[in-house]
Amino acid sequence: MAGGQPRAPRSEIAEWAARYLERLDQPFDDWEADFFRRGCSFLSRRLATGAASSWRSMTLPPERRDEVYSGPLAARPLTVEETARLRGMLQRIVREG
Repeated sequence: MAGGQPRAPRSEIAEWAARYLERLDQPFDDWEADFFRRGCSFLSRRLATGAASSWRSMTLPPERRDEVYSGPLAARPLTVEETARLRGMLQRIVREG
């Protein structure tokens, strides 16, 4: 793919989607919700490196977050509708894996 990240093999994307799907059943703080959304966006475009990077940021302990990232966050929880939409997308990616 010229000018962008190469798309990952389906199996790698499916593995990340399964990991994100498992995480969806746990509570999120605003930081985690923001990076979860970003990771799902990368997965929807089949970009495993972006999903992996978002996962690493999402799972940072609270005491490390300020050292690593100072940009704006969405600072809003996942809604029921958004959760359902993301769950459906992740399930589809896993099935297609």
